Amino acid sequence: MILAPLTGEDATEWLAGQDEEQVRWFELARPAQLSDVQRFISERMESSRTMGNHRHWGIRFVDSRTLLGGVEVRPLGDSEVNLSYVVFPPFRQRGVARRASLLALSYAADTMGAETAVIRMLPGNEFSMKLAKSLGATYAGEEPSYAGDTFKVFKLSLGTSCASDSSHD
Repeated sequence: MILAPLTGEDATEWLAGQDEEQVRWFELARPAQLSDVQRFISERMESSRTMGNHRHWGIRFVDSRTLLGGVEVRPLGDSEVNLSYVVFPPFRQRGVARRASLLALSYAADTMGAETAVIRMLPGNEFSMKLAKSLGATYAGEEPSYAGDTFKVFKLSLGTSCASDSSHD
């Protein structure tokens, strides 16, 4: 598996990977339109180019250009990063999110100096909860979500977790 920055050429494929699960778990007001995805990719490309706050990568198998989803780390301050990920429907429950998360967290620890990862999810998102626990994250409480619900918050120490050594995955 590889992580590579998204390009403008990925917009149509990214949009095609969207489903109701993403709309629900990311609290989107509506399904994205092509212009939304193009803007999202453009913003992430600019952030990457300028070493801004978002490090976002498309997820692909090494031997394929097929886009499987995306993973992102974003600095929160105090040596913490927020980890978020999305895997498109045909590739779910195949270890894609876990492997991509390990790569992104390794980058966060090694390049960004992150010591802790924060993973937020809405109640009922059992797959994200299972992933957080498989990475070694522990429940840290709740906080308001972006759209007025409540996030369950998990934290992961990058110095002592499997994220610091992704070679076993």
